[in-house]
Amino acid sequence: MGAEWTHLYLGGDDVGLAIAVVCTLLLLVGLAMVVAWGGLMVREPSAPGPEVSALRRYLWWANVATVAALASGILVAWAGGRLAMRILAATSPASAQGRLTEAQANVGFPTIEGSIALLFFGGLPAGFAAAFIYVLIRRWLPAGRWAGPVLGVLLLLVFGASVEPFRADNIDFAIVGPGWLSVALFSALAVLHGAVVAAVAGAFSGRLPLPSGQKWKYYLPLLAAVVFVPAGVVLGVGALVVIVGAQLAAAVRARRLRAGGGAPSVGAPEAARRGGAVDWAGRGVLGVAAVAALPLFVTAVTSIVSR
Repeated sequence: MGAEWTHLYLGGDDVGLAIAVVCTLLLLVGLAMVVAWGGLMVREPSAPGPEVSALRRYLWWANVATVAALASGILVAWAGGRLAMRILAATSPASAQGRLTEAQANVGFPTIEGSIALLFFGGLPAGFAAAFIYVLIRRWLPAGRWAGPVLGVLLLLVFGASVEPFRADNIDFAIVGPGWLSVALFSALAVLHGAVVAAVAGAFSGRLPLPSGQKWKYYLPLLAAVVFVPAGVVLGVGALVVIVGAQLAAAVRARRLRAGGGAPSVGAPEAARRGGAVDWAGRGVLGVAAVAALPLFVTAVTSIVSR
């Protein structure tokens, strides 16, 4: 009944206009966040103690990633992606109108059901994937306002041609177009998506305390990750790994104490050298991944533009 009800009370043009207006407003909110918070870096909580504090620290990071995922997934991946589809539907030839896309949607006939499906199968997965990856690699990205855009470019290069949005076997690019506009729109969205992830993570981290009995309300966003099952599974597995790792570390420390030895200490200069080496190695891995993915990316983009 959903589609019939929609078109009974809202004409197709009205639905399309409403979707375009809402998506434009959401996208502008994302842009405003980047302008206001784009230069903020993630501020980690004070160094926790061992064992239980490891889980508290993990929940802190999980919450930061979840908030950044929800913001970027809704404001950019979903709203921006929906708006890009409306633009491409309008710029496509008349022969494209009404044709089925890869997702079994009709070009030029937007529905509320289709928008909701895009949120759960496109916006949220993209948001959580980008946020989780940002948390893992953020220390190897440039500082300040460049961190987010570089994240977006990196994700576009590494995953754009093999996952989304530039899979060469996606039949949608043979239906809607022009190809150059498709590439321009989704490339800009990828850069903005990374920028929103970094901006929101930086702003929220500065206000987020470590979890405690009095601070539970700050961690309500984690419920969204639990409801969105794939993200909930990833975070649940991560929590188990942290708990087991903390227990193993505690057992190793206890064994060393019983053996009469203490925990090995690392001087500040040596720790700094090790940290610097890890940073250089991490940046090298990211660079190699981008270069390795570049040929496939260029081939996919060239194919799309030439259609």
